[in-house]
Amino acid sequence: MSARSSCRRAALCGLVIAVNGATAHAATDATHDFARYQVILDHAPFGAMAGPSTDTQQPPFSARFTFVGTVKLSDNEPLQAIILDKEGNHVYFKAEGEDVGTVVVFKIDKDDKAGAKLVLKQGLEIATLVMDGKSAGTAPGPGAPAAPGQPPPPGQPPIPGPGVRRVPFRRGG
Repeated sequence: MSARSSCRRAALCGLVIAVNGATAHAATDATHDFARYQVILDHAPFGAMAGPSTDTQQPPFSARFTFVGTVKLSDNEPLQAIILDKEGNHVYFKAEGEDVGTVVVFKIDKDDKAGAKLVLKQGLEIATLVMDGKSAGTAPGPGAPAAPGQPPPPGQPPIPGPGVRRVPFRRGG
């Protein structure tokens, strides 16, 4: 054997021993018990740990919305939720999957007995707005006649009541 091959063999054996030692050491560290650090945690070297205060909770993103009702324009159209944005004082008619800014209408559940539910999603946060069965109603779609006692939709002439007639008006002299 030459000196060069014996040097390579010694280096290879050293490498094998080092790798086996490293894997054995890593295997014992994986099952390490952290109870020995409890003494340090009990002494609180950096002061007492303070979690988030419950008094300063931010309102959820859904606090700015009010679920007003549902509307279905026709049989082949999806059910839409009527959502009031309190911050902008704006009303939105949105179906499932549509968005109001960064908030997505995730699901609309309409149940005659339990009321209607609207599930909103913003990022990973999900909020449910509930409307009880007493106030829940379905608004008529555009072009539908108005309910009795309600003003007609924009663009339609007013419906005269019984005993009411139009008085003609003539100008000047």
